[in-house]
Amino acid sequence: MTRVSENSSTHSIKYSLGKTKRKMENLQLKGSTLRSITRPSDNPISNVEAMSLKSRIKDNDQYIRNSDYAELHLNSTEKAIEQIVDIMNKAKEIAIAQSSDFYDANIRENVSNEIKQLRNQALALANKRVGNRYLFGGFKTLSKPFNDEGEYQGDLGKITVEVSKDFFVPINLNGYEVFYSSDDSSSPQPNPFKEVSPRDGVPEEYKSKDEIQQGKEQDRGLASKMPKPPNEEDYKTKTNIFSLLDGLTSSLENNDPTFTQSLLEKFDDAINRLVTMRTKVGSVMNSVATTRMANEDDKINASARRSALVDADITELFSDITRQQDILKTTYQASKGLMNQRLLDFIR
Repeated sequence: MTRVSENSSTHSIKYSLGKTKRKMENLQLKGSTLRSITRPSDNPISNVEAMSLKSRIKDNDQYIRNSDYAELHLNSTEKAIEQIVDIMNKAKEIAIAQSSDFYDANIRENVSNEIKQLRNQALALANKRVGNRYLFGGFKTLSKPFNDEGEYQGDLGKITVEVSKDFFVPINLNGYEVFYSSDDSSSPQPNPFKEVSPRDGVPEEYKSKDEIQQGKEQDRGLASKMPKPPNEEDYKTKTNIFSLLDGLTSSLENNDPTFTQSLLEKFDDAINRLVTMRTKVGSVMNSVATTRMANEDDKINASARRSALVDADITELFSDITRQQDILKTTYQASKGLMNQRLLDFIR
């Protein structure tokens, strides 16, 4: 017959009670946090995946905030261009009406005041701000892009915002491309390869006399045809919205219907260019909206997957807590029979 000492019984009671209490403590911690993983050692693989999903959810939150910021600027830009188009259409209608011989000098001079107000409206739109930042200043968003004469003082910068992973969209148009139109022709420097023969790089000792003579004549011809490099501005034709409105005002004040009629084609070009820019802004807005929806869907899917990994099943959790409480009570009851009764009485 095996003899069981009091120390052995005591250690057995401590071990069973400690094991039961640890399980109860773990279940209570999960119940208070409603998480199935309270420490990385509970499930290392699921914990790593959950941390990656949490990082992805945070990224999507920032991308959504960036999309909101981009949509704010793009909407403001689109509205401003729409109003500028309305101003140009109104000025064009006045130019068409005043280019006929039906009106006299007094009427044209009175109508010129309306063109001045349209120019003031265009200047106000050119210096429009979103918050404390100017909309058409390029990178110079804290300084006024246009002065009272309609001269552009900003730069050609394009502000981009990341609305998805490695996907950047421009959120602004600089004032030069909106209110100016410069069509560059060919470079003022002549093309050096335009009239060059494929054998021009061959050394003279490998050329015939006819080829050498022909090359000299060609060099003289190129030298005679090469003009003096002109000014860079000679290769640009500019259509300034403010200059168009100022020119229309001057033609009306000077009673010059011929010059007024000559401005109609430039008004058409400016309006078509603005409409094209508005279409581009709309396409960027569609891209931002589509990307935003994709980010929101990805956030929902990542949140659902992370919830499945780390969130506890409430019904199962509280069922385990109730069962573990019963086990703990049973352990206490069983421990009473193993303890020395005299010692227990002494403790009492």
